[in-house]
Amino acid sequence: MPKEQYMCQLCANHGIFNQPKKGHKQKCPHRNCICSLCALNTKRRALDQIERQLKSASNEAKNEASASKSADGKTEFCYDRAFRKI
Repeated sequence: MPKEQYMCQLCANHGIFNQPKKGHKQKCPHRNCICSLCALNTKRRALDQIERQLKSASNEAKNEASASKSADGKTEFCYDRAFRKI
């Protein structure tokens, strides 16, 4: 069973539905298009990027919080094992 390929959404906005995304970024004829559909796609990408950054920051904060539990005396960080109970 073949692996699913991602298609270029900018080309799909303009009626070209079979353009694979891989290796197409620099050659896309609609790369600099400012039509309403392409603008919506650009905004979605920006929002997705912000969402990924927030999720990453949240995960880092959780990791720091779990590592700082050793100050409470509940857990201690050990380099040969992730965490151990005291």
